[in-house]
Amino acid sequence: MRFQNRSSRLLRAALTAALGALFFLLAMGITLMGSSVYRSTVSASDQHYTVRTAASYLANQVRQGDRSGSVFVTAFGDGDALMVTEGDYYTLLYCYEGQLRELYAETGSGLTAADGLPILALDALEISAEDGLLTLSVAGEGAAASLSLSPRSGVSLLEEVEP
Repeated sequence: MRFQNRSSRLLRAALTAALGALFFLLAMGITLMGSSVYRSTVSASDQHYTVRTAASYLANQVRQGDRSGSVFVTAFGDGDALMVTEGDYYTLLYCYEGQLRELYAETGSGLTAADGLPILALDALEISAEDGLLTLSVAGEGAAASLSLSPRSGVSLLEEVEP
């Protein structure tokens, strides 16, 4: 009986240790899977951050310019530009050398696309206006976003801007 009692205690201890080891291995596996999901989520969020921020920035600039009824789509530098005017001054938002840039200047200042203030890294900016609907498409760091706005005051098209 004594031998049976001792062997059953050893068996229980071995079973408890095996169960603890199995629990530990499963907990580590779940932790590693969770960290992998977290890394991929953070990577996707970082990738889309620039594009979302650029789209939001452009939308806010349009809304701000909509108050005075002075939102224009034009060509500036090597591509499309969004122009918001305020009296004798204007703000141009455009993509130049891989960056979203903002140029705030007085009419007739003679500034060029290289003079704009870099805002964000951005590969492309496409702007179109059709039937009062302004469509902004941005692309950067492997991500793209597009949004459409309908300014109350409308959107006008201008030929290429001569600063």
